[in-house]
Amino acid sequence: MATTYFKNQLRGYDVVLATLQAFSKDICRRCIGLSGAQTKVIKGLKKLRMDLDKTSILENDKKEIMVHIDTCENTANAIETEEECECQKTAGNCKIGPGCLALGALELVKEITEPLLKTEKEEISKVAKLVCEKCGAEEAVPVVH
Repeated sequence: MATTYFKNQLRGYDVVLATLQAFSKDICRRCIGLSGAQTKVIKGLKKLRMDLDKTSILENDKKEIMVHIDTCENTANAIETEEECECQKTAGNCKIGPGCLALGALELVKEITEPLLKTEKEEISKVAKLVCEKCGAEEAVPVVH
């Protein structure tokens, strides 16, 4: 179970790192959001490494995961950003969507590693709140009168 957790986390980081690398080739290269996202990824990978050190999984699995973490850290450190960064939306240079794409990319890790939890809770609460318009009965499946 613990091995699956770490592998799923790294799947999320793979996607985020590829996204941040793509952003670094465009206008985001000069954006403070990319720099901040890069820092958060590096810190997240360090925490993942510390958590892995504390677990008692098979040594071969642990080594494999450590190599993957090392690769991700190297990729994160290699993302090119400008020394002088500023928010490109505030500077009027970024017209892509309402939010910061680089910082939004960090949410992909959560969507990849925890996709069902949030969705299931929302669906359960929607089902639990179905109320018949005719009789007012609360039903999981609407009753046809």
